[in-house]
Amino acid sequence: MGQIFTIDLAGSSFHFQLIKLQQVDRIVESQILLQGTTVTLCKGDKGDWMQKENSNPIVKELVQAIGNSISLRYRI
Repeated sequence: MGQIFTIDLAGSSFHFQLIKLQQVDRIVESQILLQGTTVTLCKGDKGDWMQKENSNPIVKELVQAIGNSISLRYRI
């Protein structure tokens, strides 16, 4: 993977790199590198994205925007 994405949210630009993308049963897990921190995002059955770990929480709107960007790029 290794592709770098840019998200513009609330007047700020965020850059993240997709490290790993996998599907386990019906749940999609995406491991990204965001501002020097590795974060795992999960897409549930309802199509909503959430952060898997609770350390270094990210704003929910940013998680959703990153997840949507990954979904559109990789058609998941």
